[in-house]
Amino acid sequence: MKHTRNSFALFGAAALAMAAGGCGKTASAGGGDPASITNAITADAKAMNDQTKSNDLEGLVGHYADDAYFAAEGNKPADGSTEIRQLWSGALSDKAFKLSFASDKVDAGQGGDLAYSRGHFTRQYTDPKSGKVMADSGSYVAVYKKQADGSWKVVEDFAVADPNSVKAVPPGKAVTSAKMVSF
Repeated sequence: MKHTRNSFALFGAAALAMAAGGCGKTASAGGGDPASITNAITADAKAMNDQTKSNDLEGLVGHYADDAYFAAEGNKPADGSTEIRQLWSGALSDKAFKLSFASDKVDAGQGGDLAYSRGHFTRQYTDPKSGKVMADSGSYVAVYKKQADGSWKVVEDFAVADPNSVKAVPPGKAVTSAKMVSF
């Protein structure tokens, strides 16, 4: 049931992006060049991925509009930049946390002020209930809106794990100390 509800949210975000933006490949007069919008969104996703790997909290939060909404499986939805900061801060404080994602499709709306990115992710985290390190994979949809300064910010971000992808990560090989040898 949980996966079904989250899947509906994911598809709802995609439908919202398509309905609001028109999702065409041609921008209307004054809207913007779809290729440059796609390049900007692709570059933003790469920067966000890099900032996730380097635990750059402020950099990550900077990708979201102040009134953005972020819903990821296993977390309470975050409404606004303060709650999004708290969500990312919690994730980044988990020593087991790893996230990697890539866009499979980026599309710009005909008006040139909305775009979306759809892709896949893999994640590792510590389960708060069991304390075990878990891994999963899934899909996401991020809706971007052009800001007054010309930048693109995420306004809706939905991520859902694929059914049956959640698995415990086997413990790593025990660390052994190197033996010091003098010559």
